[in-house]
Amino acid sequence: MSKINRLRKTATHGAIGGLAGFIAEYGLEAATGTDFVNGVFEIAGATLGIVNANKDLIQQAYRSVVQVTGKEPKDLTNDEWEVVREKYPKAVEYLERALALQ
Repeated sequence: MSKINRLRKTATHGAIGGLAGFIAEYGLEAATGTDFVNGVFEIAGATLGIVNANKDLIQQAYRSVVQVTGKEPKDLTNDEWEVVREKYPKAVEYLERALALQ
């Protein structure tokens, strides 16, 4: 997938997720009468949309880490992360972002 297409897909999914979060937030506020912090659902929706648009990159990064170490990414020590980072720097970056969302 070209960079332009990936960027377009990411922006589209992020915008749709943000809009869905906006609708969910105001729907819940109207239904329950509770006032949520503004923007929380929008940010969550946009983030999940972006992750969904790029899940193929995260899956590829995951496979790269398992191939090098034979372990799940969440079970790696700092030294093992550094070994993988030397071989696949972008993969480690994607996985660290994905694991931070869990």
